[in-house]
Amino acid sequence: MKVFIIILKGANTAFLPCYGNNWTQMPNLNVIAAQSLVLDHYYCSSYQEDEIRKVWLGGDYQTPHLLPTNLPCWAETLKDNGWITEFIGSAKDPANEGFSSNFTFKNRIATNSPSPLVYHQAMIESSGFNKHDKNSLIWIEVPSLLPPWEAGKDFLDPVQEELQDYFLNREEVEEDEEFPVPILNPDADFDSSDDKTYLALAAGCAAAWAAVDDMLGAVIASIQEKYGEEDFSVIITSDRGSATSQHGIFGTKPGWLYREFTHLPFLVYKPKSGNGGQRRMGYFQDVDLAPTIADICGISVGGYKGKSIMQTKFIEDCARKFAYTHDSKTGSKVIRTCSRAYFLKQGELVGSDPLIKYFALPDDILEINDISKTELHYQEKIVESICLLEKDGVLAQGKIEALLAN
Repeated sequence: MKVFIIILKGANTAFLPCYGNNWTQMPNLNVIAAQSLVLDHYYCSSYQEDEIRKVWLGGDYQTPHLLPTNLPCWAETLKDNGWITEFIGSAKDPANEGFSSNFTFKNRIATNSPSPLVYHQAMIESSGFNKHDKNSLIWIEVPSLLPPWEAGKDFLDPVQEELQDYFLNREEVEEDEEFPVPILNPDADFDSSDDKTYLALAAGCAAAWAAVDDMLGAVIASIQEKYGEEDFSVIITSDRGSATSQHGIFGTKPGWLYREFTHLPFLVYKPKSGNGGQRRMGYFQDVDLAPTIADICGISVGGYKGKSIMQTKFIEDCARKFAYTHDSKTGSKVIRTCSRAYFLKQGELVGSDPLIKYFALPDDILEINDISKTELHYQEKIVESICLLEKDGVLAQGKIEALLAN
């Protein structure tokens, strides 16, 4: 059996056609998604990279920086059962240095090439890929969706063509005005103060997505060519999202954990599973990744707090009715249900009341109309719910559902 985990760093769902975008150029991912099990509501439980990796390995999201040390680790179990486990990622990415130590082989690529195809090349040259007689899991982390988006240079023309009609229909645009030059290398303090600048930024990001789509097509083609008759699985997801100036924010430094930072793609392409073309609309999180990997690989899923996605059978079937995300650096927290998004952040002054935001979903999917000032009766529930989660983790699910329902 061959299992491939592809982590597209910084990817949220905003640019993906399979999540509703109608202008990005991603033909390969469209085909993959049509044949995959797709999660509509998958969220990271922490925004800090080291904590995310603990959740990936341990399958528990109760204050990830304080996770118990005796949690099962699928990477160790696989190695103990004779699997080859291989990590492929960028040598320039400090986040994966410690995480990669959990794998049998580590290929931290040192290259100046911006093309994500270098990760495809590393995959087809890897030991796990080439040994037919060995079960193997290959974990690939691709940083190409984080700026600078130099990888997208060769894909700018079709992206601009798609955006041109939208651009020309803006009221403030003159008839003969040209589309703004796409921005490929925004700095950390980038500010898109108008629609033209935002479109230039979006074009640069979309071009990077097109380059990643090209890589995904090459990866799937290579896997099918080598293992098409065998049982293989490909999981495509992200670690955390990044903003392209939604809410006036750019990059990976959220003050509040809006959707663009936390709502991530998750696709399972497993041709022999019978789940192709299916979607799940319930709430899933990165706590579900470890039991899903264990299930796919045929090892014990006992001890994990999450739920294997492969064990779900119905469109609404899931492990929980809400998603919880926290950022230990800023103190920002959010609970999302099918109808509400409850935000809480530590007060700006020591001892002051917490800051609260409250959005009604799905009518306000962009989370821009804060009604916390008019729905005062919810404020106490928000604080109590998040305190319950931090104290009891997933064990608090029933209590929180009851609290928010009343």
